[in-house]
Amino acid sequence: MGGADAISKVADIVSGIEGGRAVVVSATSGTTDTLIELGHMALKNGQWERELRELMDSHDKIVSKLGLELDLGGFWMDTKNILQGVSLIMELSPSAYDRLITVGERVSSTILAALLESRDVRAEMLDAHEFIFTDDGYGDANVDFEKTNVAVIATMVEMIKEGVTPIVTGFTGQSPSGHYTTLGRGGSDYTAAILGAAMDASEVQIWTDVDGIFNTDPRLVSEANVLPQLSFNEAGELAYFGAKVLHPKTIRPAIDKDIPVRILNTFNPEAPGTVITNEESESLKSVTYKKGIRIVNICSARMLDSHGFLEKIFEIFARHEVVVDVVSTSEVSVSVTIDNGFPEEALEELEKFATVTIIDEMSIICLVGSGIKSSSGVLASLFGAIEGHNVEMVSVGASKRNITFLVKEAEAKEVVTKVFNTFFNN
Repeated sequence: MGGADAISKVADIVSGIEGGRAVVVSATSGTTDTLIELGHMALKNGQWERELRELMDSHDKIVSKLGLELDLGGFWMDTKNILQGVSLIMELSPSAYDRLITVGERVSSTILAALLESRDVRAEMLDAHEFIFTDDGYGDANVDFEKTNVAVIATMVEMIKEGVTPIVTGFTGQSPSGHYTTLGRGGSDYTAAILGAAMDASEVQIWTDVDGIFNTDPRLVSEANVLPQLSFNEAGELAYFGAKVLHPKTIRPAIDKDIPVRILNTFNPEAPGTVITNEESESLKSVTYKKGIRIVNICSARMLDSHGFLEKIFEIFARHEVVVDVVSTSEVSVSVTIDNGFPEEALEELEKFATVTIIDEMSIICLVGSGIKSSSGVLASLFGAIEGHNVEMVSVGASKRNITFLVKEAEAKEVVTKVFNTFFNN
């Protein structure tokens, strides 16, 4: 949904899909970032009016280029009212923030529905706020699936049977108090899976700007190839450890209903893409990486032969909402990785019973595939490939689908290329 040309291609794709279908859309390119910026400008009593006018003009140009006569004034008035309120009270509440940043999806879904109607395809814009129910975790809300599933079926099933295509706002929900919530950045994929699971869809298709999920980052390694198939578990490992095609939450509803998820390219619709299913073959699939990682080493000789060491550490992490990626342990030490700042309060609590050292500017490298558990020579080949690079931490065996290790961020691209050449470039 980047701009007029992309929206036109989306309309072509939707028109070409036979049978019942529902469409979930994201905002047009850059819109969500602009709305976030507008919120911060209003909070500082800045000149947000000009920026808002530019955003409105950019959408008017899209509408004009698509040959539509469409009044989007109601959405922009809502946006203006929010920003004026923020400026007056000098506060941007979580609920106001979420309402503000969902404007992009409400506008883009309205544009696509109008374009389809202009092409004699029956379509109707639906705001997911009306039928995806969440808690009040603004910014990254948890879905009430029991309530949502009932509402989705009541809202959409009959509409689809009558030949109408619902065009649904992505990453949007409703809190118990009726306010807008969001499902996290990239949550439009998640919305699609939620709707697909609720309606027992035959397939969930994620249309993006690449041909599928690659066996490594194609911007880094030109020889990278599209993977025709992955298991849900393998896709989850890749998403968690750096692959950016698939939102990590997307596969969760699909797993429960065993619904295939297919990754396809809006700009190359003939490409077969990557299908993600419950089937798992014993082969290596991909090497991925994640930058901006911090290693936290926690050591306490006093805890030798004592119980409760791990419990104390992770109780502190839970209380301070520290999210851990990888864990490696010994009798008196624990090493964990995190991908954001480490709270000073958590560090102070840990230092009351342990010595804590932190290593910054690291990258996680992850080799993924169910073949890891059945191939005895993988570890030897892996560490032979990266000989000469200092590995700070290794985790293997926990999932049976990945080997994870950390190197300096500056060496990550070189290491990924070497691992790819060892396992995939033949």
